[in-house]
Amino acid sequence: MAHHAPDPEEAPLVRLPRSTRARLAAVTVGVLAVAAAVAGLWAGGGLESATATEHRTVEPGDEIRNSLIELRLHEAAFGRNPDTGQFTLDIRADIESRFNEPVSVSEIGGLFKPRFGRKDLAPGPMRMALTRHPEVTASDLQPGMPEEVVLSWPLSEDDPDDTTPKTGEEIFGEDLLAEPDDVSGQIAQVDEVEVTVTGAKYEAGFTDETKRWWTDNRPRAVVDLPVDEE
Repeated sequence: MAHHAPDPEEAPLVRLPRSTRARLAAVTVGVLAVAAAVAGLWAGGGLESATATEHRTVEPGDEIRNSLIELRLHEAAFGRNPDTGQFTLDIRADIESRFNEPVSVSEIGGLFKPRFGRKDLAPGPMRMALTRHPEVTASDLQPGMPEEVVLSWPLSEDDPDDTTPKTGEEIFGEDLLAEPDDVSGQIAQVDEVEVTVTGAKYEAGFTDETKRWWTDNRPRAVVDLPVDEE
């Protein structure tokens, strides 16, 4: 079955002037406006830095939509993994995939960026459980099936903005078996989480030609959720 890339965003309709002179004037003004806008973007740090701030603020329960998913984020709470004792951020949400094939939760998780406004409290890789099967961690999201889910992130005592890659020893060494960080002090001082949802793009990775979903690192929506300790 062939993969289908998401439909491009529809361009706004433009009513063209009737006379040739008016058309030429409109084109000239448009070119000058674009040139001025591009110059302004580069002067302010480039195109990437400008698009990185584009987003809309939404309320809990409002619809958020990108090329891959439609969702609503309802409420948040701090919990604890009963097996490992690790503290977690848990968000109840409604979600539906817009793609025509199952999508891995690991691909969906890259579209979410929870932040607490602290440099000592960071979320790990997102997990998802369906509320109709809460005891099972879901591995993928099926096409055309709206689901009520709990999105969950393990919490650690790290800087969420530190992008330094972990070494193999950190991933597979003694740290793997170490006790989870005790972040009870941090979460006791947090009463809100800011969740940014980015856009999504469907393309091949850097090391192979297999297509998958990635974040485009452009915020689509930001929602502030009150968070309680369970």
